[in-house]
Amino acid sequence: MSASRLIRAARGLRAFVAPFALPVLASACVPADATAPKVEPTLDAALAEVAHPALDWPSRFFSGAGVVAPEILPSRCPFDATSQFFVCSPLAGNGLTLEQRFTLQNASGARQSAFDPATTVGLHLENAVRGTPADDQTVTIDGQQVLDLTGLGALRHTLNGTSLTLTTPQSRSSQPPEERRTTITDLVLPVVVEGAPTPWPLSGTIDTRSRAISASGDTTVFIAQMRFDGSSIVTLTITVTGGLQTCRVNIAMLAPGVMGCVGPDTPPLGDAVPRATSTLR
Repeated sequence: MSASRLIRAARGLRAFVAPFALPVLASACVPADATAPKVEPTLDAALAEVAHPALDWPSRFFSGAGVVAPEILPSRCPFDATSQFFVCSPLAGNGLTLEQRFTLQNASGARQSAFDPATTVGLHLENAVRGTPADDQTVTIDGQQVLDLTGLGALRHTLNGTSLTLTTPQSRSSQPPEERRTTITDLVLPVVVEGAPTPWPLSGTIDTRSRAISASGDTTVFIAQMRFDGSSIVTLTITVTGGLQTCRVNIAMLAPGVMGCVGPDTPPLGDAVPRATSTLR
């Protein structure tokens, strides 16, 4: 083949290959949400995230009575200039009272008296639950929880938090006192446009554990840690007879208040289940 024919053939090959190569290069190493449309942050959306369906289990655990805290409505929480908190009207149900308050923060950590899409980057929430459960009036419950949502205005938000709940038996009860703790570590929540399915956390862990010591000195320990990777199927490490067991379990398919290596290990992937109905009003 002559040199001029070789050049023409090479040019034709480049013209054929280029349209197919470009899409591959364009999609390589690009995060799934990097090309998502910009979503304007709102207070309603931020409050919905601190009541994400992935938090239903730790919410039930924190309450000490299997109660899920409902999503906060801003209209319940007027701003208090003295404390610089938005203080919510209490909710009650099942013998428990839930008190809530939150602050909005800018990039320097200063508190704000109103949500500003341009400058509000964080939300700090404090929950307190107290009372005697209507279905178990032999104990009293006293719990404190702190949740911090950061990264508002970005495509991904991060949630961290801790709680401590003490369950104290009354004089006529034979059950031991119990201590419950939850730890939420770097739960990454992708932002989606309004009306799109609520996504499961892309990463992060939720750790719940309890300890009870009987009058005879026997200690009972429970541990359940969930590790998220973008779907309702989590890596679960849980206490079993003789030690700990690790498995993959679909938490969207578990019955309310149940946590264990049981149930079908199948999607839905990415779509969160509807919120559980709370008895707190």
